[in-house]
Amino acid sequence: MKNVSSLYLIPCPLVEEENINIDPSLISVIHSLKVFVVEKSKTARQYIKSTKPPYTQQEILVVELNKHGDTPELEEVFSRLLKGESAGLISEAGCPGVADPGADIVARAHELGLHVVPLVGPSSILLALMASGMNGQRFCFHGYLPQDRAALSRELQKLEMESSRLKQTQIWIETPYRNNQMKEVCLGTLKSNTQFCIAAGLTGNDERIFSAKIKNWKADQLGDIHKIPAVYLLQA
Repeated sequence: MKNVSSLYLIPCPLVEEENINIDPSLISVIHSLKVFVVEKSKTARQYIKSTKPPYTQQEILVVELNKHGDTPELEEVFSRLLKGESAGLISEAGCPGVADPGADIVARAHELGLHVVPLVGPSSILLALMASGMNGQRFCFHGYLPQDRAALSRELQKLEMESSRLKQTQIWIETPYRNNQMKEVCLGTLKSNTQFCIAAGLTGNDERIFSAKIKNWKADQLGDIHKIPAVYLLQA
């Protein structure tokens, strides 16, 4: 290693509930750091505070990422890393670098010869795949699909064709307040024999998962999932 400092990739809970347990080893890492790069400062600070750290909020540097990963304050973070101080990367929910802007920070850390340490935590994408009963050997994550209904329908048909051709599970996410629209378009677009799964509220008290062929789905199968974080999967 060129440097003894490390960039720790710190996972956080998928839901904000008091009964969520945080692994003691993860807490130990958080308490050893005073520099953090985060997706959202407010929720990251709340998360750090919930672990009861041995320092005050005023003693830590928390740099919030923008979507392009070019926050000016990042230079101070990397300067401190290069001088031997370790730092943590915290996503908004789940694992850093997966479906969030943190991947650019990890890439730069590698370019600088820093030690990158991924820590164990929940991934909504993998949890949904595990629970779907679909192909876990071949799968592809697409992030967000088009918002426009017509464009979304065309994209779903494309994913369906790719799934059939490659024998591959297709996975995507949606902004929680558009969940009901997404479900409606999926049920109206996908073929009757396509396996379709929605995994909402994963790891939370309101967790609900349903996976079945389109012909066996009902519009109200999961109840109202408006504003509940969800992962979508299909297998043709």
